[in-house]
Amino acid sequence: MSGGSGYTFLSYAPSYHEGNGGGIFQHQLVHVLNQMGEEAYLWPMEPIYGRRKLKRFKDWLFAPSYACHPDLNTPIAGPDQLGDKTIVVYPEIVRGNPLGLKNVARWLLYKPGVRHPYEFTEGEVFFRAFEKADLPELTGGAPELHLWNVNPIYKNENRPDRKGVCYAVRKGTEKPRIPETEAADAIAIDGLGPVEINEIFNSCDTFYSYDEATMYSQYAALCGCLSVVVPGDYGSRAELVAEHDLYKYGIAYGIEDAPHALATRDKVAEMLRRKEQEGLESVQAFVEITKRAFDAR
Repeated sequence: MSGGSGYTFLSYAPSYHEGNGGGIFQHQLVHVLNQMGEEAYLWPMEPIYGRRKLKRFKDWLFAPSYACHPDLNTPIAGPDQLGDKTIVVYPEIVRGNPLGLKNVARWLLYKPGVRHPYEFTEGEVFFRAFEKADLPELTGGAPELHLWNVNPIYKNENRPDRKGVCYAVRKGTEKPRIPETEAADAIAIDGLGPVEINEIFNSCDTFYSYDEATMYSQYAALCGCLSVVVPGDYGSRAELVAEHDLYKYGIAYGIEDAPHALATRDKVAEMLRRKEQEGLESVQAFVEITKRAFDAR
C-alpha cells in the first residue's frame, strides 16, 4: 500500500541514539511523513566502518540491537516495501545505492568527503540539512530538509551555585584544544545521555563546543549556560549565522562574544519553536519535490 503521495518512503538510517543528530533527523523524517499521511519506514543502515580492522571487528562483535524511539511512529521496512514506487533516502555517508532502488533521494546531513568518502549514483535528488552541507557544484543547490526536534528534557533549573566548564568535541576533532577544556575539572559530555547532559548543563556556568553544527550549543543555552563555540571554520559569528541561523541567538563565537550570547539567550526557545515549524514545512516540500522528480521518469 502506498501513502498520500502514491509513494512509499524508506529512510536508510542508523539505530536511534540521542548523541547522533543526523540519525535523529533520519528517524524523525519517517515519523513526520507518517503523521502527514504518507507511508514511511526505516531501513536499518549497515555500519560505516573506519579503516582499522580492529574497529570493524569490534563493531561487528558488539553490535547492539537496532533501536527506535518509543514515541516515534517509525516502523521497520521489509521486502514488501521495496518496489518501483519506493523512494529511499540515503545520508551522504552511504556509498552508492545498496538497496538497488530506482528512486534515490540523497540527504546531505554533513558536507560529503569531510569525514567519509562519498559515492553518489546517477539521477539522485539531493537535499541538504544546512547550507554548508551542500555540494552546489554537484547538486545545483540542494533544497533544505531539516527537522529540529527539541528535546524537552533540556531546561534551566535556575540553580544558584553554578560553576565550572563543560564541553563537547564531536565533529571538532581537528581543532586545537583551548586551556579551559583541558583543565582537570572540565567535564566532557561526549557519549553521555540527555539526563546526564541536562544535569551537567545546569551545574556548569560555561559550555564550549568544538563542533560548529551541534544542537548541544542551543541546549546549553536553554539550560542557562554561557554557550561558546570554539572558533575555527568561520571568521566571525556573522559568517557562522549566514550558514547556520540557529546560532543567531544565545551563542558566542569565541569567548569575547559572550555579551551577545548572554543578552540574547532568552530568544533561543522561541527561535527553536520556529525552526520546528519550518522543518515540518521542509518535509512537505520534500514530498512534493521527490514526487514531481520521480513521476517525470
